[in-house]
Amino acid sequence: MPFRKSCVSLCLIAGVTLHADALNAQVSPGAADTRLYAQLLSMTDTRQLDTLLIDRCLASRWQPLRQAAALAIGQVGAERGAPGVPRLRRLLNDRNPSVAANSAYALGLLRDSASIPVLTATVASSPEVAQEAAWALGEIGAPARSAITGALKTTRPPAVTIQLLLAAAKLRPIPVAEIRPFLRNGASPVVWAAAYAFARSRIPAGVRDLIDLADTPTSAATDARVNQSVASFAPYADPRVAPARIRAEVARGLAKSAAGDSLRPVAITVLTRLADDGDPHVRINALRSLSTYGPAVKAALVKATRDADANVRIAAAQSFATVFTKTSSDFASLLGADTSLMYRTSLVASAARAGLRPTELTQWTSSRDWRLRAAVAAAEGDTLDRAFAIARATRLTRDPDPRVREAAYGALSPPSSMPLEDSVHAILVNGLRDPDFYVRATVLGALADRPSANDLAAVLASYQQAGRDSANDARLAAVQYVAALWKRDSSSFTSARRAELSALPTPSDPLERAAGAAVPVWNKWKTVMPSPRPLAWYEGVVRGVVLPSAAGKPLGATIATVRGPIKLEMFGEDAPITVWNFLTLARSGYYRNTRFHRVVPNFVAQDGDPRDDGNGGPGYAIRDEMNRHRYERGAVGMALSGPDTGGSQYFITHSPQPHLDGHYTVFGRVVSGFDVLDKLVQGDAITSITATR
Repeated sequence: MPFRKSCVSLCLIAGVTLHADALNAQVSPGAADTRLYAQLLSMTDTRQLDTLLIDRCLASRWQPLRQAAALAIGQVGAERGAPGVPRLRRLLNDRNPSVAANSAYALGLLRDSASIPVLTATVASSPEVAQEAAWALGEIGAPARSAITGALKTTRPPAVTIQLLLAAAKLRPIPVAEIRPFLRNGASPVVWAAAYAFARSRIPAGVRDLIDLADTPTSAATDARVNQSVASFAPYADPRVAPARIRAEVARGLAKSAAGDSLRPVAITVLTRLADDGDPHVRINALRSLSTYGPAVKAALVKATRDADANVRIAAAQSFATVFTKTSSDFASLLGADTSLMYRTSLVASAARAGLRPTELTQWTSSRDWRLRAAVAAAEGDTLDRAFAIARATRLTRDPDPRVREAAYGALSPPSSMPLEDSVHAILVNGLRDPDFYVRATVLGALADRPSANDLAAVLASYQQAGRDSANDARLAAVQYVAALWKRDSSSFTSARRAELSALPTPSDPLERAAGAAVPVWNKWKTVMPSPRPLAWYEGVVRGVVLPSAAGKPLGATIATVRGPIKLEMFGEDAPITVWNFLTLARSGYYRNTRFHRVVPNFVAQDGDPRDDGNGGPGYAIRDEMNRHRYERGAVGMALSGPDTGGSQYFITHSPQPHLDGHYTVFGRVVSGFDVLDKLVQGDAITSITATR
């Protein structure tokens, strides 16, 4: 389940901002508006589009309700949102720019290719609306290619240009000729977006441009114009931080897969310099790219193991897999460079993958710390030596701690490109009876990569066992297995087996029903409509979460960590149910004494799992609430394992992650404590999360 956004207020010209505020201030919500908003939340929560309700909401004089109605059409999803598309197209010209912008964004959520002409025209409208139209074109993808590349040939406000460049980054192949000019001219946030497009795709045609960019200063004069034209931070458009972000993208884009042999020497030279950059995010990216060049760059990684920043040291440890050789003799000295658990487990994993056999792989299997035993299983599963991985991981499938067993079963499953050994297959099938449902879900997921009718009886027996579980993980995994087998070989289902499947009771869980939708014998599952909660519950969410945010008094939270406090602002209008869920869990003490079980340097810090291995949750799932906030630095997002699977796990982004936009719910942002966020390492404890006003 992994991600986030920060500094992600809308890009508004000053005059437009005043106009929108004036519109929003025209009327305060009455009881009827509150009830309509609650009905709208119920509609999106059950993914059942009600066009009459939408029209009633759009007729309101309370602008937050109109904005929410436009967004709701996209939030119900492409399968059910199509009847609302004509309304969204009309609303692109709404006099309230936030309503129009939500409409453009919703068309992107629906990926409505028939709206390409109207979205293309909207790119020439006000910046707030135009940037959402540009994002929508990027979500539509290949059919919108000419619209995106054509729009890049015309001068646009910086915020709009950034979104067009990020849209172009999603195209395959990348439109190099249209992106390249923005690397040389423009405000530094625009240059960053162009560099991101080249770096994320690691396109060889852009390597020379990135190398040149590493030595090119940004234009302070142009950045000043950005500050003058933007009343509030546009997504990804803060010129104060863009120069370091540009260098980070340069570092990411110079991996060997892009530079090849011809540009290898100069790429290594640039990366070695960036590995000493003053910004730790730049150093992390540089180390990852350097590692792709193999043992020749080992000195830079060795130096980084003594970096002052803990996450730089961890990134270096994680990068040694391609730098170590079977004859490397400095593992012990490198292990001593840092005593932290994450650094050491990362270095052992790298050594194992490189073919080394450090004594820790044996010593840690008898450690009292389950994390070390689980690390051994994960490290051995990552090795290319299958015999070695199987020998060690098999024993750990009998570990008393289910988290270790889960890691062991996960390690046993080979990559999909490799055959599944008979001995491993037998061990996995045996794991279908494990008492822990997270373990069973992991085993089912591993078997689903190669579904077989011979395993169906054991899978269905595991599904029956899962009926007594407190959470749906194993049940959902079993349904997904059956769906995968049906897709692969429906003829393998005998008449008796089809009858058995048809006789299974219809699951109450909408995720299970959705997973089985492609299996014809479960067609009756499709007829079950989601059951909304009582309307009074949604009204409580509106009063407690939406109204304070609409009044300019958003709710907040403080994460008390061992490194210090991180203060959050909640996006109550944009993700009300997610905010309600997070704050309710916080008030209940759910997050007390949990840990950041997942910290990926210069990507995300993730928390919310009392189980502490990334698989735990509250035993229920909430619906996604995609909204216009972007995954800027410090964005708070809901971790998922698939659509509508959010629960308690959330993540905070260290740096911009545009590829997450519109795919994970953003429900808050960091307002202070960025230094604490950057210091967090995997395993750091959270004392508590406190809801604040």
